[in-house]
Amino acid sequence: MTAEQKTPVQRLAALAYRVRREGLPPELRADAARRVLDVLGNSLAATAQPPARAVGELVAEWGGAERATAIGTGTRLPEPSAALLNGTLAHSLDFDDTHLPSVLHPSASVVPAALAVAEARGASGAALLDAAGAGVEITVRLGMAGYDRELGNSVFFERGQHATAICGALGAAAAAAMLSGLDAGGIADALGIAASMGSGILEANRTGGTVKRVHCGWAAHAGVTAAGLARTGITGPPTVLEGRFGLLQAFCGDRADPGAITDRLGEHWELPGVFFKPYPCNHFTHAGIDAALRLRERGLDPADIADIELGAPAPVLRTIGEPAEDKARPESGYHAAFSGPYTVAAALLGGGGLGVSHEDFTDEAAADPARFALAAKVRCVPDARCDAIFPHRFPAVLRVRTRAGALLEERVDTNRGGPDNPLSPDELAAKFELNATRRVTPAAAARITELTYDLAALDKLDALTSLLR
Repeated sequence: MTAEQKTPVQRLAALAYRVRREGLPPELRADAARRVLDVLGNSLAATAQPPARAVGELVAEWGGAERATAIGTGTRLPEPSAALLNGTLAHSLDFDDTHLPSVLHPSASVVPAALAVAEARGASGAALLDAAGAGVEITVRLGMAGYDRELGNSVFFERGQHATAICGALGAAAAAAMLSGLDAGGIADALGIAASMGSGILEANRTGGTVKRVHCGWAAHAGVTAAGLARTGITGPPTVLEGRFGLLQAFCGDRADPGAITDRLGEHWELPGVFFKPYPCNHFTHAGIDAALRLRERGLDPADIADIELGAPAPVLRTIGEPAEDKARPESGYHAAFSGPYTVAAALLGGGGLGVSHEDFTDEAAADPARFALAAKVRCVPDARCDAIFPHRFPAVLRVRTRAGALLEERVDTNRGGPDNPLSPDELAAKFELNATRRVTPAAAARITELTYDLAALDKLDALTSLLR
């Protein structure tokens, strides 16, 4: 069967199988190591979060064989349970990487699934990197199949569906299947099975609830389970992606683009272009934060502000600007992370760490009267220039009128963390240290960094996973 005769899922599986046998090129392994380190830092920082504690209690009740590390707990669990907990950790602080223009977070589902199976099966560090890299690539290509160029947005997102969790279940399944030793047919089956498992609704972004933090955990759990089912004989449909009742038709209808899945597959890699987040909040808020920080650097005193206009792409306002009264007074630190007015206020009043930090998204910080007062002065409006750029970037513009009548403007067209405005190695290291030292000592954080960047040379993961426990 030629490549042209294979269905999209078979072509994805063939790529994953080739990577399993031949390995990723060194530069892609290096990028995958950065993804792993980012996920580990985000996960360590989230261990005290209520959703993480809730999931931890549940998987402890389930019990089972101690085969894979549950990050930050001192325990090991069955692979699906470890993936559920670690994926929840990875996404809990909204600090995980983002692919554009699909607008999904691929690593938070894929890396926890890959890490759990790699540890349980005694895989090498190189195998972990290869599986993680291929899984992220598959995830974002599925997300791109749901991107509508005419609409200028993800169809998943327009319909209120969390592409991160839906597509992430398949990417996690591919990674888990590779590490389980499956051939191309088995990997295709794992993908086909996972397509019946991925789900996620985005209403919590708008009006509250903690369930979204579990989405990546459930996708990782689904991926590990799907690979296990494929390994033991369950099969998936060969047309699971593009078929009449396949994933794309079910979730995106006639606006899906199946060709995006296989366009230059294996020749062009989306993996290196996935954005790292510099701030622990929704990615749509980042350019507004950068604009606010620039205004601070120009000497703007928050006490002198009469009102603020935050211009952003129209589609993102549903996440960061609506309902307006709720965004101006978020009910918790988590909801503050999805608020354009609050994040602008936090940046203007003086964030820590990289500019805006975890301490800005505690429940106590989100209830600060000074932040409420400043956030109430922020109006969120659509901006035509931002609309033209989105979703290839997440731009914003801040226009501030002072009490003296002066007008100040700061526009950010290219948000930080991607290939056109990357975080430096020092900034990535600072982000990991900021995250990891919330749970481990600086010495342990430094050792985790060293081991993760050296994964390609490690025969086993024991030294790394013991530090993560």
